Amino acid sequence: MNPPSHDSDATATVWQQARAAYRAEAPPDVLEATLLARFGELRAQERQAAAMPQQGIQPTTLSGWQRVLSLTRLHPAFASALSLCVLLAFAAPWWLPWISATPESTTPFMLVAEPSGGQLNVAQMVRVSVSREAMLDFGIPVPQQRLQEPVRAEMLLGQRGELLAVRFVDPPARKRFLFD
Repeated sequence: MNPPSHDSDATATVWQQARAAYRAEAPPDVLEATLLARFGELRAQERQAAAMPQQGIQPTTLSGWQRVLSLTRLHPAFASALSLCVLLAFAAPWWLPWISATPESTTPFMLVAEPSGGQLNVAQMVRVSVSREAMLDFGIPVPQQRLQEPVRAEMLLGQRGELLAVRFVDPPARKRFLFD
């Protein structure tokens, strides 16, 4: 074990002396008076600047855009939000059709067979994909080049599995991004 050193007492007294000297120091009275006088002068200058428009001195008039730009200098978040809104407004013809949902076009249900007893008792609805050529049987015109394309058909089946009614569901046309 190390023997206790007597230097720690000397070190402690040096620190105590430094602490006492630091606490004994006070700012000069002239410094505080000078600072208070300078702050008073600055406040007086601010009051004069605020009172200038009331004394008949016309402030510089800003146009509409200059007022908007002066506001954006103070608020960068406002400037970025405004620019985003302007960008979205100019780009609306390109992005707006993508947001609006285009419904699929459907034909009304067309009766295939007369229901027995005059009542249409539907047991289930079946969705199938058929060629557009089947639409010709119901009098729906189809262009010649699209006859072999598939189309969805919703069929209503009766209690015994007989076909009662059918309707055709044409999906919406696919949209291309820029070249519609």
